[in-house]
Amino acid sequence: MLNPPHIPDLRTYAYHQKAAEILKKEPGRLIEIYEILEHWRTLSGSQAEGWAEKWQGLIRDLSASQVADLICKKSEEMDFNRKSSPFACLLSDEERLEILHRFKYEHK
Repeated sequence: MLNPPHIPDLRTYAYHQKAAEILKKEPGRLIEIYEILEHWRTLSGSQAEGWAEKWQGLIRDLSASQVADLICKKSEEMDFNRKSSPFACLLSDEERLEILHRFKYEHK
C-alpha cells in the first residue's frame, strides 16, 4: 500500500502552483526571484547560499513560463528543491493563508 502524500509536501506544492500561476500572468515578477537569490548568495557560508546557486542553475536562461512549469514538475528532485525555494515571495499574505488553511491539520 502506498503512503498518502505528506501534508507539508502537498502544501508546498500548492504554494508553487500559485506562484506558477502568478508567473504566467505577470512574467515580469521573475525579477523578484532573482533578487531573492542574489540576497541569498550574500549569506556566505549558509545553506541559503547553496540554495541560491542551485536555483540559479535551475532557472538560468528560462522564461517565466518555463520557470512556472519547472516549479510544478512532479519529481523527487523537484519535491526536494521546493522545500527551500524563493518562490513564496510571489504570493500575497492572503494567498499564503488560504493555502495554509486548506491544508490545516492536527499534530498528534
